Amino acid sequence: MYDDNQQSGYESNQQSDANQPAYQPPPMQYQSPPTQHQQPQYHQPPHQYTPPPQQYQPSYPPPQRAVSYPGKGMSIAALVLGICSLVIPTFGFLLAITGLVLGIIGKKKAQEVGAPTSMATAGIICAAIAVGWGIISTILCFTVCTSTGLFAQLFNALDYYW
Repeated sequence: MYDDNQQSGYESNQQSDANQPAYQPPPMQYQSPPTQHQQPQYHQPPHQYTPPPQQYQPSYPPPQRAVSYPGKGMSIAALVLGICSLVIPTFGFLLAITGLVLGIIGKKKAQEVGAPTSMATAGIICAAIAVGWGIISTILCFTVCTSTGLFAQLFNALDYYW
């Protein structure tokens, strides 16, 4: 079918490709955009630091000094002792009595000068609750210990050692 002089299509393509130069893309031509719609080029000078004005006025008022009035320290102490007396059960009764006294004195002194009495009032309330709780728990403890005979056992043990 094939003649020796004739070559197959594949072989003839290989030979013809070998004789041709390698593929080169067509050269790109630059086209400038239309000049009607071009934006102007701005030339800005380098940024220069401008110092602030010499007399600077702050936009906020200067800080105020804390207001102090007679009885403020006692009011704070009454509040702290009142809160501690609620939290600490062991010495709570003693702290509550001290807080109650300081709260009453602090409230009277603050009322004399027309100062706020809210901290003293809060301390008095916390201390009064702690005093009430201390009285109730003492009565309850005494009742339970007496009814169970715990006191009798304790006194018998003490008599043994004396």
